[in-house]
Amino acid sequence: MVETRQLGEIVATLKSDGQSLIQDNIALAKAELKPAAIHAGVGGGMFGGAGYFAINAATLLYLCGSFALSLWAQHLWGWDLLLCLVVGFGAGGVILLVLAGILALVGKSQISKVEPPRQTILEAKQSVASLKSAFQHGKYNATSAALAEKEHPETARSRS
Repeated sequence: MVETRQLGEIVATLKSDGQSLIQDNIALAKAELKPAAIHAGVGGGMFGGAGYFAINAATLLYLCGSFALSLWAQHLWGWDLLLCLVVGFGAGGVILLVLAGILALVGKSQISKVEPPRQTILEAKQSVASLKSAFQHGKYNATSAALAEKEHPETARSRS
């Protein structure tokens, strides 16, 4: 025999079960996304550092090129002390580019560790499937009860 429940009980059960289901899914998402967010933050910071050093290197290389052009003109008449400045600025630019490359590689390794929240996605899909199944089952029970009431109205009235 099919268990009969009042509509208010069913709605209250659906409300409390739905709320706990949503809260559990939110807690799972938070637990799963926190490590990914940390790796993404560190990776983003490393890319920011790499960009900073790359801009500094570009500035130094620009200055180096400017000095090189002026020295090239002076080189036609002989060596000058400014050549040492060009070598110094050039070496500084190369060092900054190496640092930028290292930071970019570390940032890339951190970003590659970011994973999608697989458990949360799976749980959400299962929850949706369960809700659809429960809805279909409830729809079937309601249809069966309505048909039973049409066939035997006196039995249905005595139950309520």
